[in-house]
Parts: sequence; C-alpha cells; structure tokens
Amino acid sequence: MIHRSYMIAIRINRQFLRDRRFLALSLIVPFLLMLLMKYIFDSLPGLVRLGVHISDYAIMVAAYLVFFIAYVLSAIVLVRDRAIGTLSRMFVCGYRRREIVIGYIAGYSTIASIQTAEVLLLTRYLFDVHLLSAIVPVLLTMLSLAVVSVGLGLFISNFARNEGQVFPFIPLVAVPAALLSGIAIPVADLPRTLQWLSYLVPLRYAADVLREVLIRNGSFLNVLTPFFTLIAFGVLLVSLASLTLKEGE
Repeated sequence: MIHRSYMIAIRINRQFLRDRRFLALSLIVPFLLMLLMKYIFDSLPGLVRLGVHISDYAIMVAAYLVFFIAYVLSAIVLVRDRAIGTLSRMFVCGYRRREIVIGYIAGYSTIASIQTAEVLLLTRYLFDVHLLSAIVPVLLTMLSLAVVSVGLGLFISNFARNEGQVFPFIPLVAVPAALLSGIAIPVADLPRTLQWLSYLVPLRYAADVLREVLIRNGSFLNVLTPFFTLIAFGVLLVSLASLTLKEGE
C-alpha cells in the first residue's frame, strides 16, 4: 500500500511542476492576499489607537489562508482527475480506495507545506510576528491544518461530478470556517447554538493553539487537547474520503 500511495504522490507532484500556471497561481495568490491585508491595515491607523494589534490578526488570517487554499486546490484537482479518467484507470489497475486517498493526501500536502512556509514567512516579515519562540508548535499546527484541509477537499469532491459543481461547496465551507472558528468573531460572543456548531470547524482548534502559543505566549502543553482534536479531524476526514471515493460519475 505504501508503495502505491507513494507513486500517486509522485505523479501529483510532477503534475504540479508541469502545470506552471497552476503552480504559479498557487504561490502568488497567498502572497497577494497577504500584501492586500498589510495594505488595508496600514491604511487604517485608527486601529492602533484603539489598541488593535495587527500581528494578532495576521497569524489567524494566515491560518485561514492555509486552510482555504489547500481545501480548494485539492477539491478541484481530484474532480478533474475523475473527469479525465485518471481515477478509473487506478481502479482498473487494482488500487484500493485508501491507497488512492493517502496518495492524494501526500501529494497535495507537498504544495500545501510550501504554501504554509510562504505564508509564515510573509507573516513574519510583513507583520513582524515573532515566530521563533514557538516555531515548532506553529509549524506542527499549520501543517496539520493543511492536511485536514486536503482531507476535507477530497471528501467534498466526492459529491461533485465536475469542477463546476465544486464551487457551491467553497462558500459552504469557507464562510462557516471564517465566522465560527474564532478568527473573525470570538467564539464566546456567538449565540449558544453557533458555539456548539463551532466544535465541528477544524480551524477553530488550530486558532486556539496559535492564539495560546503566539498571542498569549503560553505553553504548547496547555493546548494539546485542541491540537490532538485537529489531528483527529484529519484522521476522520481521510477515512470518510476513502469510504466515499467514487471511480467516476
């Protein structure tokens, strides 16, 4: 199983390298969004007078970008592979669902890891966020979030027959993630029903970890529960993606 999954991951990475436009967009889009955020914050000096620390929001937005971009890319590309018959050929060759899903997770996680590194570097130099003191928990959390996002994208893509049908699922995931994770609005300020729903949002647990280790300067040991909950979401989504994976239409 490991060998077959490895071969799928290699094929996906080669596809990324051959599709230079897709690769360029995958790296340019996070850069442009972070620059836009920097420009907006710099244009609102009143935020500083109100005691708003831009760096606190920057790392949360960075986590959201990692979550969102990895989710969208993995969902769209798997649907494209299904449409052109790549998945059908793998099933004919005897590949199992779990082997295929793990291979796709590994392949997409490569580009997601590069995007994570890019976003963290931009956060450090554009917003002067000091990551060095908590670099290990930050990297573990962001990479885990990327894997969870890829798993979610693969799971969602199983309910779409073509790339166009993926797009309605994008706001269905992106909007609740932004509103219920505590990034835009503190979870404690939400109505009780929405607070309960926020437990179903993986990004909430990543935000809890990042907030503790970077903003509050707390210990990673204090947030092991949300961190391992994030890992559990990844395992669950990979399992769901394997169970629902379809050969074609």
